[in-house]
Amino acid sequence: MDEDGRDCGVNVRQKAKDISNLLSDPARLKEERRSRESIRDRMIKYNSGQGEDDEGLGRNSPPPGTPPRRNRVDRDEEELRKAIEASKKTLAEERVRVAEEHNLAAAIGLPEEEEAKRHRAIDAAALFDGQPQM
Repeated sequence: MDEDGRDCGVNVRQKAKDISNLLSDPARLKEERRSRESIRDRMIKYNSGQGEDDEGLGRNSPPPGTPPRRNRVDRDEEELRKAIEASKKTLAEERVRVAEEHNLAAAIGLPEEEEAKRHRAIDAAALFDGQPQM
């Protein structure tokens, strides 16, 4: 419930109930999958320019004189190339961040190490002369 008393989770609960009911009915699940597959196939066909309207003309046919569109494979390859480049850039940024964190940890650890050496030296000196030194 939010400040105004509205139930903000009702949509999520309804969707979960719908999914649960769908998963519990194998026949309905099979029919829904078949329906979604049909819709997907039509969309793919339409987006690739193979779909036709009532007059038999391609829905995605460009007007005469326009350059041809890149086909789906070219677009997919371009998207894949961009995704790989973005991944490489992210990896490089992550490596820089890790190196900076390592350098920071080393810089913080150095004074702690020096302090530990100083304490060991004080303890060792106290063993030999009986009085702690500062």
